[in-house]
Amino acid sequence: MSARSGKSAGRGRKPAGQAKGASPIARRAAKHRREQLKLIREQVKDGSLVIRQMTAAERKKYPPRPAGKRSSRS
Repeated sequence: MSARSGKSAGRGRKPAGQAKGASPIARRAAKHRREQLKLIREQVKDGSLVIRQMTAAERKKYPPRPAGKRSSRS
């Protein structure tokens, strides 16, 4: 039997949220996002960053932006 038996040796090893065959740029962006979110979680946990609800005045001054159009590249 050959070394290639039809089963992929790397199956199931990609981190969650990463598409099959993602470009190196997309992988780098995903890694950077994960690192930034980890930093935010650590700062919230140790108290150096506080996330709070917006006040009514802030909500009026900065209303939610409409969802942007997503490109349909395939």
